[in-house]
Amino acid sequence: MNQIVVTTFVMAIAYLVIVRILDFNEKEPLWAVLLLFGLGAVAGGIVVLSVDTAFLELSGTAGLMVIELARFLAIAGGFVALGAVARSRGYSEVNGLMDGVVYGVSGGLGFATGLAYARGMLIQTEWLVIEASVPGYAELALVGLSDGLFGALVGIGFAAALGGRSARQRAFGPFAGYIAAVSAHVVYDIIGKADAYGDAAVLRKWIALLLPVVIVIVVAAVALSGEKRAIQEELESEAVSGVVTLEELSLLKSASARQGLYVKTLFAAEFGRWSTLHDLHNRQVQLALAKRKLRLLEDEGLRTVAAAELRALRGSIAQLKEVLGQAIRIPKLEAEDGGGDGASKEPSAVDAEKVESPSGDGAATDAEGAVPSEEADADVDNGGES
Repeated sequence: MNQIVVTTFVMAIAYLVIVRILDFNEKEPLWAVLLLFGLGAVAGGIVVLSVDTAFLELSGTAGLMVIELARFLAIAGGFVALGAVARSRGYSEVNGLMDGVVYGVSGGLGFATGLAYARGMLIQTEWLVIEASVPGYAELALVGLSDGLFGALVGIGFAAALGGRSARQRAFGPFAGYIAAVSAHVVYDIIGKADAYGDAAVLRKWIALLLPVVIVIVVAAVALSGEKRAIQEELESEAVSGVVTLEELSLLKSASARQGLYVKTLFAAEFGRWSTLHDLHNRQVQLALAKRKLRLLEDEGLRTVAAAELRALRGSIAQLKEVLGQAIRIPKLEAEDGGGDGASKEPSAVDAEKVESPSGDGAATDAEGAVPSEEADADVDNGGES
């Protein structure tokens, strides 16, 4: 294994960690990130070992289209797998464009690693010494970045499709992602390799990546802002039943406060609680995004599916809170049955009388600690489904 393979892998992991850190509101599960990374690595290896290297490297746009098609299929396979998991659980791990960025980057970086490894198998070389200079380190930073970026464009397309409100939007999203990745790769190849051995070659490569980098950054920033707005607007009503207490809502609004709680829990060696808190907060953010999605949908079929996802998420939250020693009851909200005008409906005054505000530990019980209504008991027994 030569230095190029090792360097590519190290840079891929570094970029992956950065992207994961920047995903402030809802961390994607590690198993899903690794799944996309692994599928990308397999696809990268297959395309190098099955397609003539001269064609990939020297045929211009045609070769780049093949490379991007392989990357596209790897990321598509990842989203298909995530969809299968979503159908079994009742809720999806893809809840917005930021998720598309994370999964796309994971697949793209895995693809870069697979490419480097397969090329190392075909071309046995000695360890290369990378020049300890600004251009040398700049060249290092480019390793894997372009592949992660092109993967992000594909991932954004798939995430946009999953969040589409019409059949046309859902069909066009992946295609648009592929075209964007091919276009960015072609521009990068033309500008970056115009004078591959010139003094300004590295600078031109960075310039070639500038526009797609800006696009991905803008998409990620808008997505993160939208997630934060959904948390603020969609979760306050959940405090009545204890699905999201006011204390938890305050944590969800502040990434730094949440990280502080995680660190405190780790220092207390409460590793099980640390993991459960992560899962709980992720589900609560997913609930906010699912509620916003339901509110914006107009198609009755899609609304029914979104309403079922809400019930599944509330059920998952109830189970996680039970692990933490908390109990909640989930009132039925008519506007979340898949029908109606799409507006979110707050719990009624009657609901508020039946379900007291949660206590400090998230439990919601009457003065004697009993569940106030038989209907609420049925909701808990049914996993929170209404």
